[in-house]
Amino acid sequence: MSKAHPITQLSFVSHATLSLPGSKSEANRLLVAAALSGQNITVRGASPSDDVRHLVAGLASLGFASTFVNEAQGIVSVGPRCADAPTSAELFCGNAGTALRFLVSVAATLPGDWIITGDEHMQKRPIQPLVDAWRELGVTIEANDGCPPVRVRGGTSRGGRVTVDPSVSSQFVSSLLLVGASMPDGLDIDFRGPLASRGYAELTCLTLGRLGIDATLDCDRATVAPINATPQTDLSVGGDWSGMGVWTCLNHLTGSRIVANNLLHNSGQSDEQLADRMRTLAGDQEQSIDVELIPDQFLNLAVVAAFRNGTTHLTGAANVRVKECDRIAVMARELRKLGVDLDEHQDGLTIRGGKAMHGAIINPESDHRVAIAFALAGLLIPNIAIENAVCVAKSYPTFWGDIERVRAQHRPFALVGMRGSGKTTLGMALAELSGNTFVDTDQRFVAKHGEITAFVARHGWPAFRSEEERIVADALEPGNIIATGGGAIESEATRATLAKDAEVIWIRADVEFLKARLARSKHRPSLTGASVTDEIEAVVAKRDPWYHSIADRIVAADQPRPEQLEILLRPLHQATAGTRSPSVPPRP
Repeated sequence: MSKAHPITQLSFVSHATLSLPGSKSEANRLLVAAALSGQNITVRGASPSDDVRHLVAGLASLGFASTFVNEAQGIVSVGPRCADAPTSAELFCGNAGTALRFLVSVAATLPGDWIITGDEHMQKRPIQPLVDAWRELGVTIEANDGCPPVRVRGGTSRGGRVTVDPSVSSQFVSSLLLVGASMPDGLDIDFRGPLASRGYAELTCLTLGRLGIDATLDCDRATVAPINATPQTDLSVGGDWSGMGVWTCLNHLTGSRIVANNLLHNSGQSDEQLADRMRTLAGDQEQSIDVELIPDQFLNLAVVAAFRNGTTHLTGAANVRVKECDRIAVMARELRKLGVDLDEHQDGLTIRGGKAMHGAIINPESDHRVAIAFALAGLLIPNIAIENAVCVAKSYPTFWGDIERVRAQHRPFALVGMRGSGKTTLGMALAELSGNTFVDTDQRFVAKHGEITAFVARHGWPAFRSEEERIVADALEPGNIIATGGGAIESEATRATLAKDAEVIWIRADVEFLKARLARSKHRPSLTGASVTDEIEAVVAKRDPWYHSIADRIVAADQPRPEQLEILLRPLHQATAGTRSPSVPPRP
């Protein structure tokens, strides 16, 4: 096992834009359907996650022209079986349950002797309902104690009517649907039990529809007819809403604004529902969420439940016990390491959240979704490290890089406070430590319009404030650390912009401190007509309520610089929970 990967806590609310991996659920369905279409098809956006790699390699082992053309861009070329296709092969699928279950059905339609297997984890995952279905269809097939490896002698079935138990996994239904159109009699599939994770079977029907195949799904059956439609030869995979789940949860917990530029709405992916479902978790009341339709988000929601005040019941997760690991048991065990108070149930967890948590070394049992969920926790809790962190490559190969992007592309910091309070020097020091860009809005004004004193003398303070509004708004880009002019908050528009788009830091200075600092300055224009030092008391009395109204964090101007920086670089959960002054009202 590789060395545990430490998670560095998040210090800033993030405003990051990511490019997520393509949905492996969508990619694997599209690749199987494309291979069986008999056409040469290019599939774009099929990110080279472990699951997709195993499927592409498995199709190639079965004789299809299946290969990554460009891994960086996720471009896969899929074509018909070659003339000298093999009649036997062993297909290794690692811990990729989707790939293995889909390839079993593809192999069942092809003449030859095939072995489909996986690693030690995969060899404990159930597949007997799919094996039973193919036996009913006349295929010679067997599995070891209901789990891989699966041995198939394929090419002997014409299709027809079959019964399958879909209560453990909808992948058994999807596997049959994907190959049904290539069989002479199609497939008419009756369900013996409730369909688990129905949304994924619906995604299969939508995917087949993109290739001109009519697949239908009812409450207790599914059908797919044989067809010779000619599909498009260039198809694309949408971004992965399952991968977006961790960022949706971080947005919920921290007020971050992490978005993805390649997600499709109305995608057919069940996890697109997550943000809407999470709205019930606002507030401290006891809440329940049924995750049956979004099982891949069970783990992320458990982390959210640990942070929220109040009790959360997560139900409908019984089938996640037979994923890459028993996700309910593993989540309960690892959350308890952090100090979370919870009860484990057959179909989920009851979590009494809001209590202090501490670090631990997390063993995700080589499960990518467990590792990702605890990375979410590690962004907000100190001293979390994750063993075998590379397991995230199963679905999200770029995850650790995206963690760093989220950390770097933070919500812009805006330092506000009286002139002479030290905004510029503190902002420069903060930018140097965090590796981000520093912007002084007064300096931008001077670069564009010349000295402020001369501009005010010619045009007046209202004209200055109007131009300052535009400069402040333009400076609020993700990752920037900006120092505003002392009077920028006199503009209602600027106050609204800062409150909406920035993490506002008020450098609070008392009158005597400011008098001592400003007495040394000879180039600052008067605001009231009095001398710069004589007017300070009145200006402070006027502006302090405005500073209070928009401040997220407060540092004292006379604190030593290391202490100021420690407050500003303090991990996010401490900053949002513990450093807001009682005198600072929450934002509306």
